[in-house]
Amino acid sequence: MTRALVVAVALALLAPSAALAQSSAPVVGGGSFVTAPLIEPGKYRDTLLPAERLLYGVKLEAGQRLRVAAQLDVEEELGSDIASAFSVGIETPLREVEVLDLVDEDIAGNDSLTAGANRDRVEFVSTPVLAGSAAREDSGNYRGPGIWYVSLYLPTNKEKPARVEVPVDFELEVIGEPQPDASPEPTPAEATPAPSPEKDDSGGGSSLLAVIGVGLVCVLVGLVGGALLGRRRPRPV
Repeated sequence: MTRALVVAVALALLAPSAALAQSSAPVVGGGSFVTAPLIEPGKYRDTLLPAERLLYGVKLEAGQRLRVAAQLDVEEELGSDIASAFSVGIETPLREVEVLDLVDEDIAGNDSLTAGANRDRVEFVSTPVLAGSAAREDSGNYRGPGIWYVSLYLPTNKEKPARVEVPVDFELEVIGEPQPDASPEPTPAEATPAPSPEKDDSGGGSSLLAVIGVGLVCVLVGLVGGALLGRRRPRPV
């Protein structure tokens, strides 16, 4: 086999992987809930280090479900010095982790945690998001609308695992339309404005009768004061 033929065969074998990588948008996950990026449904590509957990936020409304699919882009099983498994989880808006009963349908049949086969594809659909009123009445984990989180994790048994960036492709799909809340929280009542002072027809702030009354009072006060001063005047000797 000539050198040119070998190169052509190698390029043909690499073509599907390159096409898959191009179809996924690059994204950088957050190492905590605070730094987790808020992303739209779609196909994404990131890299994971052994013992690293990355988080991504996605907004879900009442009545909607989230389909999650993820797989490491590696040709063969990772060695135990790199990772022992590949975990894909879902966390609630209250940041409750390891909530396994949020998985409603396991499509790939590998659960949300593949223990031992880190090349397996993980794909599942979450339980429907409850309306806000139903979520507040529920005594279990919060399942209402808000920013939900998807986590990708490479667990390892090594205290100092090899620092290898492992590419991972994942897809998020929001299933269903938002549903209205049958018992929404009542909005606070608006304050009733205080009545404004009555105005006369001319647009003034006080009525004409009030002005006349004040004037009469001033006149009477003046007369009484004058009379008192007249009584106190000394008589001529």
